[in-house]
Amino acid sequence: MHNLNQDHPAVAQFDRGLLETLRASQQFDVRIAAEYLNVTSFEALPAYIPDTARYLAMKYTYWQPDAVFADRAVTGLYATYLREVFRNVPCFIAQDRGGEGVVAGSDFKTISWTTAAADIEKNLELILRLRPQTKKVLVVLGASEEERRLGAEIAKGAVRYADRVACELTTGLSRAALLQQTAALPPEAAILYIRFALDSDGVSHVPAQVASAILQQAAAPVFVVAQHLIGDGAVGGYAASFELFGRRTALWILDALDGREPSGESLTASISAYAFDQRALRRFGIAEAALPVGSTVLFQDDSLWGHYKYYIISAVAVLIAETFLILGLVVNRLRRRRAELALAALNASLEGRVLERTRELHEANEQLHDATEELEALNRNLDQLSRTDSLTGLPNRRHAEEALQDALLRFYRYGAGQGFVVAMVDIDFFKQVNDLQGHAMGDALLRDIARVMTAGVRHGDLVSRWGGEEFLLLLPGTDLDGAGRLLERIRASVGSAPLGCGAAAVTVTIGASVIAPGEAVEDVVRRADAALYRGKEQGRNQVVLG
Repeated sequence: MHNLNQDHPAVAQFDRGLLETLRASQQFDVRIAAEYLNVTSFEALPAYIPDTARYLAMKYTYWQPDAVFADRAVTGLYATYLREVFRNVPCFIAQDRGGEGVVAGSDFKTISWTTAAADIEKNLELILRLRPQTKKVLVVLGASEEERRLGAEIAKGAVRYADRVACELTTGLSRAALLQQTAALPPEAAILYIRFALDSDGVSHVPAQVASAILQQAAAPVFVVAQHLIGDGAVGGYAASFELFGRRTALWILDALDGREPSGESLTASISAYAFDQRALRRFGIAEAALPVGSTVLFQDDSLWGHYKYYIISAVAVLIAETFLILGLVVNRLRRRRAELALAALNASLEGRVLERTRELHEANEQLHDATEELEALNRNLDQLSRTDSLTGLPNRRHAEEALQDALLRFYRYGAGQGFVVAMVDIDFFKQVNDLQGHAMGDALLRDIARVMTAGVRHGDLVSRWGGEEFLLLLPGTDLDGAGRLLERIRASVGSAPLGCGAAAVTVTIGASVIAPGEAVEDVVRRADAALYRGKEQGRNQVVLG
């Protein structure tokens, strides 16, 4: 027994999760009757509830169910009129996670569905965490009895945040006034959309449609408490998944039909989690690193262009070059044809001119051949320059990233025998060299250290400049212990080598990690970087294996 009908996405999601789980049961042949009572739409009509109850009592006295689910808004109708009709029938009543309005009795189980004040407070904390400059939050709630009750709880909780942000409720607004107020909010404010099922004029609305209308015109970020509202421009929030709740409810009903107490997840377990739309995060300048741990980021950019744009640009450039080359060949062929026709017309007396024209044509071909070779050499040089660090002569970051990807492919294709170690090398106190002795001396130091490390690695190892004073070493075909010994030799060589800075001995800190099954390149690089920073924190001039 629902209060709202399936036009409401939350109800539709709950029904989908409930029905799919019940119908998948191998133990029971489950048939379902659904009632969408729209109680909040008829609050001004006193006879609606008792008349509806008489209809339901007549119907289900004749067709006795084996289990009942009722949401919070119809709890009063159930407790007052239908309890005797469904005596001894397991009944699940959706309530807030504080148990308000619990119907007493051994046949009743209360389960968490509706948004509680605690969920709202988590979203207020989230807004202040992601946008600390926010001074006003407009909390969108309608005027139904359920919404007014929740609004009163929110008003009590908002007192705790009064010194940080002003919270304003919309329970006294019509739909038109609500849209006008949300559109007028500046970008520095925030909107927390709960639901808007009934406005102050007594008109019922589909909350998801009201949310969509707000999102189309609001300049301020909109946070929501239901995951089905994410995707049309809402940032996200601590939001409930009603499909998950429907599946849980179905499992509890199947337990009850089998004569068991509900098992698995607790009846009071939250169905909410942190979920966000990556597009909205970017629009409002919210960094993903600031999100709570365990957050789900939806609608991420996985486009072909996003992944391969540099390859596409390179391919187009090559295609253009080849097109011009082909055009040159075509032009040359046309010239040659005209020359052959002219030679045929001149007859034997013009043999000298024919020979001269042939010589010119031969020279043109040689020039074209030379130009082609020059173009190919230029392309090779450009490719080499694009992969080489101009200061140290080492492979640059792009080259290193491609080498890491190749090593990862070999690891997953051929197994542990193709494992590799990634090491991050950082020059200790490099900034002091630049500040005290000048950037020219710092550049010389970078070249010297690059030379020392290149001399210290094995054939087949890669030494690259990762950025600034950081270098990345790719050591294939070794384990962490073997790599540790090699890296220790490199560290000692740097410390003892006569380097270009002309000052006291220069040292480096090295962090290393070995690829593990299931990891991506970013994972092993991140662990090597973390080991490097542990070495920095532990005093520098050391090798840390992570």
